[in-house]
Amino acid sequence: MAYQQLGLDQVETAATGFKGPEGVVVDREGNVYGGGTDGVIRKLAPDGTVTECARTGGRPAGMALDQQGNLFVCDPGKAAVLKVTPDGQVSLFADQVGDIKLTLPNFPVFDAEGNLYVSNSTDLTFGNFDKLMEELRNPSPKGALVRLRPDGRGEVVTTGIYFANGTAIDPQEQAVYVLQSSQNNCIRVAMHKDGTHGSPEVFGEDLGALPDGMAFDAEEHLIITLPMVNRLVVLDPNGQLSVLIDDPDGTKTQGPTNCAFGGPNFDDLYIAHLEADHVAKVHLGRKGHPLYDRR
Repeated sequence: MAYQQLGLDQVETAATGFKGPEGVVVDREGNVYGGGTDGVIRKLAPDGTVTECARTGGRPAGMALDQQGNLFVCDPGKAAVLKVTPDGQVSLFADQVGDIKLTLPNFPVFDAEGNLYVSNSTDLTFGNFDKLMEELRNPSPKGALVRLRPDGRGEVVTTGIYFANGTAIDPQEQAVYVLQSSQNNCIRVAMHKDGTHGSPEVFGEDLGALPDGMAFDAEEHLIITLPMVNRLVVLDPNGQLSVLIDDPDGTKTQGPTNCAFGGPNFDDLYIAHLEADHVAKVHLGRKGHPLYDRR
């Protein structure tokens, strides 16, 4: 069933005090995590309280949870993927895979076997802001997708991606999807049963603006954030595009960057905002695809 566009009155503020969160993830107990521009990862509990979870010393971006409750955080400010334990201990998980230095790791996602796929946006570092903006204006295929196995091994899945950003794996585990921010589109990389991968191919229609993060619902609809235009869109299983939330004046959303399902019935969508102090929430009434930590 196709999504219908939501009114802005359906967008709620779940919590404030997150200081420009880019990534957002929700655990089995309903706690919502987001990392701010100050390098602090904060946790919103189901009772509405917000507490400090950990300090990375960098700039936390995308996050994923394992089945033990550890957070795996792409931190461009540290040029690494970090592991954060439930008690807030931060350690290095990976900063290089094969020949690929994780100069700008952006988003992690686990498959059903506990392998962590990570997008690396470009070979530039977080501190090269002007050059990063130039690459977005004049696209160059410097991004990559890598896989980190539970035993510590890592391999490069594919290179030649245009500013690799948000990643997601479909409910059938047939492909890894990666947003190309400088191309305003989404690609997918087939996952084969023998552990190999196919070549990247464009999936779906042009998104109309720079994409950042995404999440699958249980019926294989892909919800995507477009921070530059304060919009969320949906690609249906056939790749057809529709608008979910459109907020051109930024009244309820300010640079929506990532989204994640949560809530008591797993049918609420939480939205992180790069340009705001809060995490928003919309009630979709449609269940999300349960990620690795919920299986």
